[in-house]
Amino acid sequence: MPPQNQPDIYKKIGTALKSIRTEKGLKLQDVANMSDFHNSTISLIENGKQNFSMGWLVHYCNVLEIDPAEIFLRAFKEDFQAQQLNRMFERFGPYETTKEDE
Repeated sequence: MPPQNQPDIYKKIGTALKSIRTEKGLKLQDVANMSDFHNSTISLIENGKQNFSMGWLVHYCNVLEIDPAEIFLRAFKEDFQAQQLNRMFERFGPYETTKEDE
């Protein structure tokens, strides 16, 4: 069971796993047949309802023949973009119009 203070992390990673699996045209049973995972475990993880180890994640990525970094890039893309925007706003400050701009 995922820790209560970080449910979004597991949900985001699970969503990324599922999207890559479906893009590859694989069903849960296909992945189960290609690995030592049970399709019910895969489903729980893809839905953010079960914790997993880094070893599990790496093995899953090997089964799908993808780089594990792809999972994190997809899962946290919006978070990374928001952080970059926040840094830009902090650096440059708010935009204010002046009479010359009008």
